This record gives sequence, structure tokens and C-alpha cells, in this order.
Amino acid sequence: MGTVNNKLLSWSLAKALPHYLCSAGAGTQEFQVLQPQNTESVSEGRTLTLTCSVTAVVPVGPVKWFKGSGPSRQLVYAETGSFPRASRALAGSNTDFTIHISDTRPEDAGTYRCVKFRKMAGGEEELSSGPGTVVSVSGPAEGSHGTLAAGIICVLLVGLLLISVYFYVRNKRGKSPGMASSPTPAPAKTRTQSQPPEEKDASLLYADLQHPAGLQQPRKKAPEEHAEYATIKVTQTVAR
Repeated sequence: MGTVNNKLLSWSLAKALPHYLCSAGAGTQEFQVLQPQNTESVSEGRTLTLTCSVTAVVPVGPVKWFKGSGPSRQLVYAETGSFPRASRALAGSNTDFTIHISDTRPEDAGTYRCVKFRKMAGGEEELSSGPGTVVSVSGPAEGSHGTLAAGIICVLLVGLLLISVYFYVRNKRGKSPGMASSPTPAPAKTRTQSQPPEEKDASLLYADLQHPAGLQQPRKKAPEEHAEYATIKVTQTVAR
């Protein structure tokens, strides 16, 4: 009986062991970093999209983007400390790590790699890396020049409109734009008692007819009544 059980156990182990080993090996080879873009060209000022995905969520660890290679490589995207113009395309995804780099500039040209790290007791260890994407940045797109020209034209039109409204309002108020405002005529000088005439003619006699302030003017006398008399001479004729 014991011999039969041992044979059955050996047969089960022999059947299951290859399947287990194949499964373990497949699990190890299954994890990959997929970076399908070999080259990518973008116009200056536009948004660059770099595609990256992983085939499994294990082992546990972050995925980061770098520009360049070796110790001097530059960190472009990570969960913390990302490049200011880099953002995640699908935030929260465990397998898609595509990123966008906005407002591209000539200095953004280079090779970008998507790298998977594995968490270790003492920190992080690089597990796998994508083949890399070579990025080139060309001159500004034609559309950006058109947009800039349209913006300048709009600003000029608005300025001309404001100037026209300004002159229209001034004309409505009776002030011509080219006419300088006439000076206000100075009030005529009133000569007081204490101010002698500027020039005197020796042949003329001047009299000041103004009464000093505070002095009471003399009363005018009532005009005298004039009586006119007529003399009538009456001659009588005596009848004889």
C-alpha cells in the first residue's frame, strides 16, 4: 500500500513541477516596459506626447521618465519632483505611464527613456527600461505665426477705435482736436482811489469821482422850485 502511495505522489510531483517552473519563468519574462516611439518630432511651442506602458503591476515600484542616460541623466517625470512642464496623461493608471511635455523648446531635444523601478529594503532598484525615444524640436509652427499676427491686428484695431471715440467726444463738446484752447481774457483792471493814472496829460485836470469805502456820500439837495411871472399891462379906453 505504501509503495502505491509513493508512486502516486512521485507521479503527481513529476507532472506538476514542470508546469510550475514554466509558470514561474513566464511570470518573470512577462514584465516589459513598452516604449513604441523610436523617434518623435515636434514643433517649438507645441505639446510633446511620450508613450510608455508596462505589462504587469508587479513587482511593486514606481515608473519614471529620464532624458539622457548614465549618471548625468535628467529626471523628467516621477510621482514627486517632476519637470515643471511634464504631466501624466492618465493619472492613476497602474500600467499606462504616457506623459505630456507642454510648450516644447529647442533644449528639450534628446533621448527619453521610461524606466521601471522595484522597491527594495534600502530604497529603489532599476528593474527595466524602454528602448528610448529620440525627440527633435523644429521651428515654431506656422499656425503660431498666424495667431500672433491676428493678435497684433486686433490690438491695433482696438487702439484706432479708442482714438476715434476720443476725438468724436471732443468734437461733440465743441473742441476741435487741432484747435488749441483760447486763453481766458484777463479781467479789466479797475483803478482804485489809491492808484493814480498811469499817464497824465498836463493840459487836463483829473478828478477822482469814486468815493472811498466807508465814507458816506453827501446828500443831494432837493432842487429849488422856480416860479415864473408874467406881467400883463391892461389899458382902458375912456369913452367920450
